[in-house]
Amino acid sequence: MIAGFGLFIFLFLFIFKPFGLTGLKTLQQLFMTFGFGAVTTVMLIVFKFLLEPFFVNKKWTLGNHMVWDLIIASSIGVANYFYIFLIFGGLFSIKYLFTSIWIAILVGVIPVTISYIINYNVQYRNALKEADIPEEKIFWDEEVILTAGNEKNEVKVNPREILYICSNDNYVTIVTIKEDSPVKTTIRGTLMSAEEELSRNTRFLRCHKCYIINLDYVEKITGNSQNMKVRLKHTDDIIPVSRAKAGLLT
Repeated sequence: MIAGFGLFIFLFLFIFKPFGLTGLKTLQQLFMTFGFGAVTTVMLIVFKFLLEPFFVNKKWTLGNHMVWDLIIASSIGVANYFYIFLIFGGLFSIKYLFTSIWIAILVGVIPVTISYIINYNVQYRNALKEADIPEEKIFWDEEVILTAGNEKNEVKVNPREILYICSNDNYVTIVTIKEDSPVKTTIRGTLMSAEEELSRNTRFLRCHKCYIINLDYVEKITGNSQNMKVRLKHTDDIIPVSRAKAGLLT
């Protein structure tokens, strides 16, 4: 991947010759663009193997990664400036330093965006494979009694008819399907207790701290892992999905 980034920078600059490269002879263009690709590769190796282990962790959000990539691009821009300074000499210029940083960011947008798309698709597909439930392991109770942890509550329901369950403070709302229309039943209790009572039924997913959904009623999934939403059949309600559970939807 790192070598691919360096190769992309070299080919992009040599083929399209932006930022005044057309004023150089072909051999000079080749030398300069190859140098930019080499500088990019070296800087990526430094960040990937020397710095990332100390700064980057699995809890980082997309925003954290974008800031980190911006720092990397800026550092490459600084390194490219000193590469040019080493070849052509001259006086140090803050203006040209920032110009070099800006150019590095602009050129880096394309490969970074492509890498984001590839990485997130790979992670998403791997998560789906890990979460896949073989057909023979799917199990349904004929009837469950939901109390949500409060023995004064006793709601008997066929788990196949549950669309979703949501919590609001100390109350739990069970949304079931009756004659193609959603019916809501609210009881006092916790979502965690309701989740335990449904645990034998393998098609329920705690997709959010406030929601449990029946995967058999998932109609449409929108958004990405940062802002995923689920629409269920028979209802217009939009169910949020936490970032940690986004890859578990099938």
